[in-house]
Amino acid sequence: MRKLALYLAGCTAAVMVVMAVLGIATGASQELHEHFAQPQAYAMALVERGGALRVMMGLDLAFIVLYTMFFAAEAAYLRERRQPAVLVWLGFAAIVATALLDFVEDHHILVLLDEAEAHVLPTIGAIAFQSVLSATKFSCSFIGFVAFGLAIPRDTKLGLGFGMFLVIGTLISAVLSYAAPPDSLATLETMRFAGFFLGFVLGIAWLRKQPD
Repeated sequence: MRKLALYLAGCTAAVMVVMAVLGIATGASQELHEHFAQPQAYAMALVERGGALRVMMGLDLAFIVLYTMFFAAEAAYLRERRQPAVLVWLGFAAIVATALLDFVEDHHILVLLDEAEAHVLPTIGAIAFQSVLSATKFSCSFIGFVAFGLAIPRDTKLGLGFGMFLVIGTLISAVLSYAAPPDSLATLETMRFAGFFLGFVLGIAWLRKQPD
C-alpha cells in the first residue's frame, strides 16, 4: 500500500502540473467560476475560453479520480501502521465527499458553459448554487486534510512536518478562504493550488522514507 500510495501521489501531482501549465498558457481557470458574479459577466467568462475550460475540466476529473485513489491507499497504509481508525476513516470519508462534490461542481460548470454558448444566461440561483457547492467542497476537504494530518505518525521530523503542514496549513487556508476580501480571491486560489501541490510533494517525500 505504501508503494501504491507513492505512485498515485506522483501521478496526481503530475496532473496538477499539466493543469497549471494549461492555465498559464490559455488563461482557463476552474476557480474563476467558483465564485458569484453577475450573469452577463459569468457567461462571458465561461465562453471566452470555453475550449480550454473543457480540457481543464477533463484533467480535473482525472485529478479527482487519482486523489481519491491516493487517499484510499494512504488510509489503508496508515491502518497497516495501526494509526487511529477514527481519524483515518473520518479523513477518507471526507475526501470521498469532497470528490463527489467536485464531480458535481465540474459537471455543473460544464452545463453552464453549454448554456452560455447557446446564448442562455445562467440564472442568479445557478451561479449562487455553484458558489455554495464549491465552498462546501473545500470545507469537506479541510476535514479530510486535518484528519489525515493528525493520523500521520510523528516519529520522524519529516512526519512531524508533514502532519503539521496538513493540520496548521489547512486551518490557515480555511480561515483565509472566508475572511479575506473578494479582491484577493485570485491570489488565494493560486496559493491554495500551490499548497495542494506542496502537500503531495511532502507526501511523496514522507512515503519514500517509510517502511512497507
